[in-house]
Amino acid sequence: MGIIKPLKNEAYILLKKRNIKSPHYYYISKNKNLHEAAKNLYSCLRKIKNKGYKSVAIEKVPNIGLGKSINDRLNRASKF
Repeated sequence: MGIIKPLKNEAYILLKKRNIKSPHYYYISKNKNLHEAAKNLYSCLRKIKNKGYKSVAIEKVPNIGLGKSINDRLNRASKF
C-alpha cells in the first residue's frame, strides 16, 4: 500500500478512475463505489494475470462495510 508508481512488471489496481495514462493501472470502480469494486475485483485480477504481471499493488480499501469483504478477498488472493 502507499505505492506512488508501479514497478516494471507490476500492475496497480485503483478504486477510482483517474487521468493516468499507463497500461499498468487498472480500475475496479468509476467513482470509488465499493459495490462496483467488489463486483469487478476478480475479473480485474484475472485480466492482470493473463497479461503476465509478476505482482499487483492495490490502493488502500477502507475497512468499513463492504470494504471489509473486499480486503478479505484480497488477503485470500494474496496467498496464491
